[in-house]
Amino acid sequence: FLPVIGFCQDNFNDYNEIINELKTTVKDDKKKNKVHRLEVGLNGGLNFAEIKLENGIDNLDLSDKLGSLYGGTLVYNFNRFLCIKGDFDIASKGFTMKNVGYTMDNDVTQAIKTADVKQLLNYFDIPAFFHIGFGKKLKFDINFGPYLSFLLENRSNLVDLDGNKVTLEDDALDFALDNSSKIDWGWVGGAGIDYYITDKISIGFDFLIETGLKVLNGGDFGEFTNSSRDFDFGVNFLLFEKKKKKLF
Repeated sequence: FLPVIGFCQDNFNDYNEIINELKTTVKDDKKKNKVHRLEVGLNGGLNFAEIKLENGIDNLDLSDKLGSLYGGTLVYNFNRFLCIKGDFDIASKGFTMKNVGYTMDNDVTQAIKTADVKQLLNYFDIPAFFHIGFGKKLKFDINFGPYLSFLLENRSNLVDLDGNKVTLEDDALDFALDNSSKIDWGWVGGAGIDYYITDKISIGFDFLIETGLKVLNGGDFGEFTNSSRDFDFGVNFLLFEKKKKKLF
């Protein structure tokens, strides 16, 4: 009987100490809530581009142009709520002219046609914005920030709906690409969804609206600003993580 009592006394647990240790651990975990992550990814999607004429030709029938965008992404997370996201895209902007006369550049007959044509204004587009997310594995995001674009002259052409290069019959409607400004900037904002497949791989969708602030020059065509509505899909991969606590 006496050895049993002695053994039990030697293995007595002070539960107050255990509780205090647990409280301290919880407090420490709350302090260690920052997760610094750098992610890289690929993105692509569709956009609807248009221009807004400031001083230009009256009664010109313009409409949106359906285009594409694709490129890479960098995301730096300060914590699981706030990050800075930068896209590096080839973005097709421009506009559509309705019911104009044109000839195909590679048509030896030089037959005049009347139809819609698209003025491509392709840019190397860099939107860099704050990306604020709410949620854990499934996050709903708000995006806002500036963008900067550089005109790619070798990719910007006047084409018909089949993609053939054309020349307008009305010289007054010709967009002077060589005289246009080479740099554009403005604001970008929108919303999106991210889903973390694992803690190292995520997929996402962003709807972004780019609004140009710089007045650009299209020669005699007039002064204009760019705008577009982008539907952007992407997949991101963890490059490195400096963490004190799990993201999820």
